Amino acid sequence: MSVTIVLFYTFVTLFMFLSYNPKPKKIIESIRSFLLHLLNGFPTDCSPSSSSSSSSSSSPSLYGDQDRPQVPQVKSIWNIPGPRRLPLIGTKWLYLTGRQRYSKVHEAFLELHRRYGKIVLDVDTVPIVNLFDRADMERVLKYPSRFPFRPPTEIIETYRRSRPDRFGVTNLINAQGEKWHELRMKLTSGITSRRILQSFIPSVNDICDDFVDLVRRQRAEDGTIRNFQDIANSVGLEIICCLVLGRRMGYLTTDRRNEKFIRLAEAVKESFVYISQSYYGFKLWKYMPTRLYRNFVRCEEIIYDTIAEIVYEALEEEQLNCPDNDVKHIFISILQSEGLETKEKISGIIDLITSAIETLSNTLSFLLHNLSQSADHQRAIAQEFAHCAKSITNDDLVTASFTKACIQESYRISPTTPCLARILEEDYHLSGYSLPAGTLVLCHTRVACQSEENFQQADQFLPERWLDQRDENHNVYKRQEAGAGIVLPFGTGRRMCPGQKIVDIELTLLVAKIFQNFEIEYRSPLDTQFQFLLAPRTPIEVRFRDRT
Repeated sequence: MSVTIVLFYTFVTLFMFLSYNPKPKKIIESIRSFLLHLLNGFPTDCSPSSSSSSSSSSSPSLYGDQDRPQVPQVKSIWNIPGPRRLPLIGTKWLYLTGRQRYSKVHEAFLELHRRYGKIVLDVDTVPIVNLFDRADMERVLKYPSRFPFRPPTEIIETYRRSRPDRFGVTNLINAQGEKWHELRMKLTSGITSRRILQSFIPSVNDICDDFVDLVRRQRAEDGTIRNFQDIANSVGLEIICCLVLGRRMGYLTTDRRNEKFIRLAEAVKESFVYISQSYYGFKLWKYMPTRLYRNFVRCEEIIYDTIAEIVYEALEEEQLNCPDNDVKHIFISILQSEGLETKEKISGIIDLITSAIETLSNTLSFLLHNLSQSADHQRAIAQEFAHCAKSITNDDLVTASFTKACIQESYRISPTTPCLARILEEDYHLSGYSLPAGTLVLCHTRVACQSEENFQQADQFLPERWLDQRDENHNVYKRQEAGAGIVLPFGTGRRMCPGQKIVDIELTLLVAKIFQNFEIEYRSPLDTQFQFLLAPRTPIEVRFRDRT
C-alpha cells in the first residue's frame, strides 16, 4: 500500500513540476531531490537554528583548518526553515489539524515570518518557498521575463477542461507563454487605453452619483448600511458592465432587490473562497467530485449563465444600434478579435467582469475603512474636490494628490492580494539558499509593507508619506521609504492586472463623491475585512452621516 502511495505522489509531483516550469531540463535535479525527500521522509526539526547547525555539521572536513580555507556551503532548498514536514503530506497537517484556518490565512503567513524568519519553506505537492525579505522579492519580481510564469489556478483549470463546450483549451487566467500574451493583448487592450478610460470618466461620474443616492435610500435611521458589501458589489458590476459592454445595467437606480444579481454577487464571492480553500489539504477534488469542488462548480455555473446572458443581451442591442464610440469599442473589439474562438472571447469577457466586481468592492471597502479612522483625512478629500460642483474631470483627478496618496497608502497597509506568486525561470540564490529553476515562490508583499524595516511607522495609515515634502527652505523632496517598490496590489511587470488604471479612476471618483456628501464611520474591525475575503457571510457595517 505504501509503495502505491509513493508512486502516486511521484507521478503527481512530476506532472506538477513539468506543468509549472518553462525550462524542464533545468529542474531535473530538483525533481530528483524532491522525490528522494518524499521517499526518505522530511526532516522533523526545521527551525532556523537546527537548519544552520545541521548544514554546518553535515560535511566534516578532511583537512585541518590551517591546511584548507573554509568555503561557505551553499544551502539547498530543503535546508530552508519552516514548519515540520511529514512524509507524503508535507506541511498540509497544519490545516488538516486546525492549527491554521483558511479564514485566518493572513495571520498564518505573519506567524510563519515571525517564527522562521525572512525565508520559509512550505511543502504541498511541490515545495513552496515563502519570501518575506524585500531584497529577495525585488530580485524575483524584477526578473526581465518576456512572459512571466506563475502557477495556474488548478481548480479553475480542472473545471474548465470539463466544459469544452464553454471554454477554450486555455484562458487568460491560467495561460502561459505566448498564448497568454496573445489573449492579454486581444482581450484587455481596451481597458488599458488611456484615451478610452478618459472618455469613460463622465459615465463613472453618473454611476457615482447614483451610488450616493442609493446610500441615502438604503441607510437606516442612524445612517448605517447593514451590509455595505452588497452595494459595493452593485457599483462594481455597474461600472465594469458600462465599461466593457457599453450599457448601464440599472442596479443602482432601483430599491427593488435584483435576485439574479444577488445570486451573481454571492457566487463571485464564494467562488473566490473555494479557490482559496482548494490550495490546501489533500486536494482530493482533483480525482473525485468532493463537496468543495461541487460548490465551486455551482458558483461557476451561476457566474457563467448570468454574465453570458448580460453579454448576449448587449450583443443583440449592439447589432440593432451599433453606435460608434469608445465605450462600445471595447466590447466590439473583443468580439471581433481574430484568431480566437467565440467561446474564448465570451469567457474572457466573463473573467474581466468577475475579477472587476471582486477587486473593486474589496479595495473600496478597505479604503473606506482606513479613511474612517480619521475625520481630517475625510475632510481633506472633500476640500480637494470642493470646486467640483457636479462633474469631476480628468484634470481634477490628475491634481488630486492627497486622494491618490490615500489610495496608495491603503494599497500598502491592506492590499486585497497579500502575496504574488512566481515560478523561477532561472536558478536563484536568495537569503543564502540555492533555489533551482522551476521553484514556486510566494512574495509576501503585505507582510513586508507592514514591516518597520521597509516603512517608517509601518502600522500607521499615513497618506502623507506619499506626498511631496518641503524643508525649512521650502525645497520640495520625496520622503524616503525603503519599501516603496513593493507596494504592488495589482502585481508588477507584464503580469500586472490590466484593470489597475480603471480601479484607480473608480476609487478616486467614488471617495470624492462619498466625502463630498458624507462623513463615514466603520462599525466592523479591520480583521473582519480580511475575514470577509475568505468568509462571504461576514457582515460589514458602515455608518454614513450627512456632511454639514
